[in-house]
Amino acid sequence: MIRNGIIVTAVLCASLAAAPLSATAASDGWQRVGSGLQGGVSGIALVEGAPTGPGLADAVVVRDNKGDRESRLATVRLRPGDAPVVTELPWLGVLPADLEALDAVPGRPGHYVALAGRGEAYHVVVADGRATAEDSPVALPGRQDGDNYESFALHRDRSGRTFAVWATRGSGAQQAVVHAASVRVGPNGLSFGTVSARQEFAVPFPDQDEVRHISDLKVLDDGTVLVSSASDPNVNDGPFASAVYDAGRLTVNRANDAVLRMKPRHALTPLSLFTRQDNRKIEAIAFLPGRLGLWGTDDENFGGSVTFERVN
Repeated sequence: MIRNGIIVTAVLCASLAAAPLSATAASDGWQRVGSGLQGGVSGIALVEGAPTGPGLADAVVVRDNKGDRESRLATVRLRPGDAPVVTELPWLGVLPADLEALDAVPGRPGHYVALAGRGEAYHVVVADGRATAEDSPVALPGRQDGDNYESFALHRDRSGRTFAVWATRGSGAQQAVVHAASVRVGPNGLSFGTVSARQEFAVPFPDQDEVRHISDLKVLDDGTVLVSSASDPNVNDGPFASAVYDAGRLTVNRANDAVLRMKPRHALTPLSLFTRQDNRKIEAIAFLPGRLGLWGTDDENFGGSVTFERVN
C-alpha cells in the first residue's frame, strides 16, 4: 500500500478488469494540472477512444469554481516524460457553480455528465475547443435541500442499459449516502429513472479533521464501485489526507433495477493511502485498462495534480 434561465456565457481561461482489486504497487509521481484555488481537479473522466497506458491518457476535468470568469472545465493531455498539456475550455450555456464530479457517457464520445455540489446534473458536449451545456441542468432524483454531492459515475451493463451512481459526501459521523438509478442521455436530453438503490457508507481512513467519506466514485466494467475519500481541516494549506477503496459492487436484478452492495467500514482496506504528510486531497478518480488508476486532487492553495497508480 502506498502512500438559472438559460444564459450563454463564455468562461475565460483560468491561469492556472474482473479480478478483485488489491493493494497498489507503484506510483508514477504527481503532475501539476492547475495552480492555486481556481486550479483544483474536482472531477475527471477519460476521453473515450483515446490511447491509455502508464503515464498516458487524455482526460477531461472539472473545477469547482463559482465566479463568472473562472474556468469550469479543461482537457488534460498526459504523455510519458512530458509535462501535462492543460487547455481550459470556454463554457457555453447555463453556467454552473461548484462542479464536483464528471463522467463520460458510455458509447457517446465527447459527451459527459457533470454534477454540481447541490445535485444538479449537466449534459456537456466537449467539441471544437469548447464545452457546451445541453439544455438546462437536471436535478438528481431524491435530492434534498442541504445535500452536498462530490461524486457521480455512469455505467453501462451488458444489456446496453445505462445506470448512474452518485453519493452525498458525508462528514465525520454523518455517513455518505450512495444512490443508483437508470439514466438516459440522448437526443431528448438527460433524464433519470427512480432511485432503486440507496445505502449508507463510511470509511475507516482518513480519520482526522473533516472526513469526506466519498469525494468521488467510479464504477468499473465488472460493477466494482471504486471510491475515494478525503479529509480537510478547512484550511487552504491542509494538511490533507486521502484514500481510495474497492467499496462494493453495482449489479442489476431481473427487474432491470440497479442494486448496490457497499462494504461495511470494518471490511474496507485502502487500495491507495495518502497521509497528512503527503498532503493530498483526492477528489477525482478514473480507472484505465491495465489496472491503472488515475487520481486527481484539489489541494486548495496548492492547485490540482494528477498521478497514475497501478492497482493489483
